[in-house]
Amino acid sequence: MLTYQDLLKDLKEFQDLKYKEFITKILNSNIKVIGICSKDIKFLIKKYQDADLSTFELNKYHEVNFIYITISLKRLKTSEEQIAFIKENIDLIGSWEITDSTYQLIKFKTFYEAYKVMKELVNSKNEFLIRYGYLFMFFYYKEEKYFDRLVKLFKNSTYYYVEMVEGWVLSMLYLYHPKKTFEYLKNSSLSIKIQKIAIQKAIDSYRVSKEDKELIRNYRKTLK
Repeated sequence: MLTYQDLLKDLKEFQDLKYKEFITKILNSNIKVIGICSKDIKFLIKKYQDADLSTFELNKYHEVNFIYITISLKRLKTSEEQIAFIKENIDLIGSWEITDSTYQLIKFKTFYEAYKVMKELVNSKNEFLIRYGYLFMFFYYKEEKYFDRLVKLFKNSTYYYVEMVEGWVLSMLYLYHPKKTFEYLKNSSLSIKIQKIAIQKAIDSYRVSKEDKELIRNYRKTLK
């Protein structure tokens, strides 16, 4: 059975120093980054899917945490088990790369099951638990029947990675439900910063129509 020592050898082999310089700047991780590109991380996750995770030394290298969290979530059978694991191990999830690469692994059976979790997480005090809460909206943002419930969960935050994900989700809601999202933004108490993030992402999207871009661009001029 593969162990942590085997993984360290592989990480050394796959290290890309140029990628390390790039990813270190944008990850803002509080632990050491080795510098492994995403395709190689995916390869290692598959290779070590049956490894003895109890041998892993955690919170030393970002990539080890990443691989450990991903494999652990894949092994769990229910969303209840997965969310409990995330909460118990949130200290290992100190970057947007881990949240954004693992949220799709959560096995929600229904919207109401997911909504209960979203509501709990967006009201937590941990930046990355909150980010997970908003990321789970990506399972449901396309369907208009969920729109009103989802937007009720948005609230102001001073966490950078929360502000960014809120803007991201809102831009996708605007893509699929432009009229409802526009009305929501006009009447919401969301910070100007979050609204501007959402507006810029919508404007940058090639999928948003010219008319909808012009509407949201004009609205941005009124934000002060």
